[in-house]
Amino acid sequence: MDDLLAEFIAETREMLEASGGEIVAWEANPDDRARLDTIFRFVHTVKGNCGFFDFPRLAALSHAAEDALADCRAGRRDPDHALVSAVLAIIDRIAAMVDAIEAGEEYPEGGDEALIAALDVTRETLLEDELEEGKQGSNPPRNAQNGPSFRQDDDQTRARRADGNAAGQRTIRLPVELLDRVMSGVSDMVLARNDLAHRLRQAGNQPTIDGPFERLTAILSDVRDAITRMRMQRIETLFGVLPRLVRDLSAELGKQVMVDLDGGDVELDREMIETIRDPLTHLIRNAIDHGIEAPSARHAAGKREIGLLAIAARQSGNTIAILISDDGRGLDEEKIAAKALATGLITPAERAGMSRDKLLNLIFEPGFSTADAVSAVSGRGVGLDVVRQNLEKVGGSIKVTSAPGEGTQFALQIPLTLSIIAGLTVEVAGQRFAIPQGYVEEIVQASAAALDFTRMGEAALVTFRGNRIPCLMLADVLGLEACDLSARDLTLVLLRLASGDLFALVVERINSHGDLVVKPLAPAVMKPGLYAGSTLLDDGQPVLLLDVTNIAAMHDLVSDGRARMLQPAEEEAAVAAAPRAMLFTDFAGRRCAVRLELVQRIETASAGAVDRSAPRARMVIDGAILPLAGLPDGPVTGEKLRLLRLGDGASELLHAVREIEDAVELTEALVPVPEDPLVEAMTLVEGRPVALLDAHELFARYGEPPLSSPGARPRCVLPDSEWARSILAPLVTSAGYEVVSEAGDDPDVVTILSQDVFEVAEALGRMPAGPVIRLSDHPQNSGQDGAIYRYDRERLLAALAAARHPRVAGGKRT
Repeated sequence: MDDLLAEFIAETREMLEASGGEIVAWEANPDDRARLDTIFRFVHTVKGNCGFFDFPRLAALSHAAEDALADCRAGRRDPDHALVSAVLAIIDRIAAMVDAIEAGEEYPEGGDEALIAALDVTRETLLEDELEEGKQGSNPPRNAQNGPSFRQDDDQTRARRADGNAAGQRTIRLPVELLDRVMSGVSDMVLARNDLAHRLRQAGNQPTIDGPFERLTAILSDVRDAITRMRMQRIETLFGVLPRLVRDLSAELGKQVMVDLDGGDVELDREMIETIRDPLTHLIRNAIDHGIEAPSARHAAGKREIGLLAIAARQSGNTIAILISDDGRGLDEEKIAAKALATGLITPAERAGMSRDKLLNLIFEPGFSTADAVSAVSGRGVGLDVVRQNLEKVGGSIKVTSAPGEGTQFALQIPLTLSIIAGLTVEVAGQRFAIPQGYVEEIVQASAAALDFTRMGEAALVTFRGNRIPCLMLADVLGLEACDLSARDLTLVLLRLASGDLFALVVERINSHGDLVVKPLAPAVMKPGLYAGSTLLDDGQPVLLLDVTNIAAMHDLVSDGRARMLQPAEEEAAVAAAPRAMLFTDFAGRRCAVRLELVQRIETASAGAVDRSAPRARMVIDGAILPLAGLPDGPVTGEKLRLLRLGDGASELLHAVREIEDAVELTEALVPVPEDPLVEAMTLVEGRPVALLDAHELFARYGEPPLSSPGARPRCVLPDSEWARSILAPLVTSAGYEVVSEAGDDPDVVTILSQDVFEVAEALGRMPAGPVIRLSDHPQNSGQDGAIYRYDRERLLAALAAARHPRVAGGKRT
């Protein structure tokens, strides 16, 4: 019986939440018969369930609401504002009683009769008005205009509702904890699958195992996707209660508001929906109270008396963007400034140098409010700072834009799920840890001589690009063996908090990056505030996820709002005045520099990844084949190669260097060097000559058209097998190719064939017109007649690189 009662409570709560929004929408469009029928079914089902469980008070309330709705269905009553308010009041009372039943408490007696009588009063008033106006020969108004309107795609809504009823979808209720356990188990199975795949590759070709293993891989992928989607909910479950909220608040404030909802089909983790519910509610209340004017004020300003509140959700990659905009008065810059001056948040001199955007962001500071008086809606100083804090806790952010007299827009960026995040894996003292990638601003690898460390007690400051940045040694933070600052190479991870503060974290090395499945930790492990969860890497090793925000707060690295918002204008002008460049030493021992805006990042790669088979050297980085400049004439000494990854906005290239020094400002005069086309000018840095490379000549000589431009992306045909689709296709795609189904007679299309198929095609004289790459199933056959073992990644990528330029490479059969 307890299970049945829990089912009743859950089902009733869902119905009541859904019916609130439906009733408000029906009030705005009384002719929507489908919506009226839906509301009636909601109330009728609740009444039947209450009778089954012997809850007479609930049954009486729902029965009264059902009678009122039945009169509307029969055409005996019109859904005016008073009727809708009375029905909504009964729904609120039923919801409160259900909460009391769930808590095992008795709901206070009294008040039910007044709610039921309110329905009867509206009926009597309606009959009297009809009789009176019938005598005058006029028709009564269909709907009161002091509530909100509701705009939605009614045709799509009806179609979706009709399709859902016709399909008769089968559902079952499960605890979220059970889904979490299943998802955790499937994630562990995927990690075990990855470990097994690694071992199979080491063992060589296993024909009797490869086929079943590939099927297992496909099944596991489908199951994992299905389990992940079980936790996802359409955001319309959150949008459904918003029309009711807007209706009640606008009626309370004497305003008229039209709600426009868009993007309800966007799916979000159910825990994330609950997390953003309060911030979203607060922003809507702010928009109605502070933003949208009263009808008389809007009329005087030449606007429609009904204000528009638009709420839209959009998915972009692994993030969800929610926009809340109104067409109200906008944020009052002078009022915000006056309040900030009165509270001491800024000084008059600072106010004079602040831009409008920085001034508007002061509304997110703790205790800041422009309300003239404390009311039930605003003025208590608990406002947008809490909204920002709640969003930052889950890795989200909020921005505001506003135009005087036109309205205000708040843009929320939140992660798609709390359990799967992009992470960076770092290593210190022989242990690996994960950092949420959203905080990572830049990764710096430099010699200790190029960085100026200054100890200040337990903390340190590092001078990087002329700026003093707080620096933490991750080993010291975690109580591990301390890092040696005298080491030749240091790895700094620059982290930027949501507040805008920047600090550096010293680690020994960077291991990898990718999506991480985050799991909660025991309370005892979470208590120190160093870790935000745990995850498993592909090799099955567990690692701890660092709590970046809390670590920064523990070491006093989070500045107050005043310091965040105010940046001296003269410092910004100074930074923009002098050009900046990355200083390095080339393989000839010459000090060179390249303009900093061209540097995408600094790479360290294996020297074996360089391909010199063509006249122009290339290298494989992150699965992409890029042109390579700066190599010495002879062989490269050492196993590792330091590279500058340069980009001009359309294409990328790599420049090999012997040693990277630092980013510097070019404050001395630039002297042109016409005799060397690769050098833009010579200048002095710290009294020593430096050659500034000419970016135009560098990209003209070594650059290539971007693969994403039309016609530049090469095409490749794969073997018709499950292995090729699941294993080979991602590798070919990452190498810059577009996978196509057939080559035709196009000589530029690359074809990959198994050795057996190649021999048959050659015997029949049906070879493809373009370059061909042959794959062998056995490692011992690799190299025979140019065949490549199908798991030899380096040779396969090199062959793909050569096939892109068959005329330069000197042939087309590999």
